[in-house]
This record gives sequence, structure tokens and C-alpha cells, in this order.
Amino acid sequence: MFSLTEYYEMIETNRNSYFGLFKVVDKEIFYTNAIENTWSAELIFRHLLTTLNWFKNIIPNIDFEDTKLGIDIGNRIEDRISLEELEAEFQRISTVVREGIEKMTSEEEEEELVFDFGKRKRKNVIADLLFHENSHLGQVLWIFKRTTGWTDQNIDDKLERPIY
Repeated sequence: MFSLTEYYEMIETNRNSYFGLFKVVDKEIFYTNAIENTWSAELIFRHLLTTLNWFKNIIPNIDFEDTKLGIDIGNRIEDRISLEELEAEFQRISTVVREGIEKMTSEEEEEELVFDFGKRKRKNVIADLLFHENSHLGQVLWIFKRTTGWTDQNIDDKLERPIY
């Protein structure tokens, strides 16, 4: 079994790798949706930034300025944010979130938080948010593969590590 910190670091590694993939292809691919009426990788990353904002209310003793680049599901967004801007924004917030997870005590992880839908242990809420991001990162990879035609092997060669 692995810790929440290790889980978060795995997510960060994948996220950063996928940013790297988009740097080696035509920049328009970052804004392309693979199927009509679905989000592009850019919009998925912007949604994930919104998710990072939620951590501020879940992890004790962290604080950061909410991102202005995030979006919620269902939003129709016309403006574009560059890959570099999104990557920098993730780095700014992700560092604080990771450090907050690292500093949590086992008592804080086990603490029950009260939500509109009931009580949940903090560690379970964090794990669910990490799973949420991991699922969306899978969508980003799927979009990348469909828009570039790259195979898993092409991607593995660029990342110099397996994608899974």
C-alpha cells in the first residue's frame, strides 16, 4: 500500500509528463478535442486546476490564492490559456498541496469532515480527488493519442518511462 503523499507524487509525475508530451507536438493539439462536443486537453487541465482549489478546504494548514484559470464542468470557454501558463499555475498550487499532504498527521488523515452529503474521512476525500485527477489524466492521454496517432510505444519513448 502507498501513502497519500506517494499517490499525489504519482499524479504529479503523470501530469508533468503529459505537459511534456504536448511540448513536442504542434501546439494546436493541446486545444483540439478528439470528438465533437468534448473538452480538449487544455480544458481538462483547467478543470483540474479548479479541483486543486478544493484541497484548500480539505487539507489543514494550507493556503494559496485560488486559480483564475480553472473552469467547471459544463462551462463553454472561448479563451485559450497556454500550456506554459497552465503548467506554471499547476506548479504554484501543486507544491502547496503536496507539502500539506506530507505534513498531515495520521490523526488529521482520519478526521471526519462534514459535507452537505454527510461525513467522510479526510484521507478518503483526498484519495477520491486524486482518483478524479488520475481519471481525467487518462482522458488527456486518450485525446493525445487520438489527435496525434501516436502509439503507447511512441509515448513511452518520448517519456523515457512507461505511461502506465
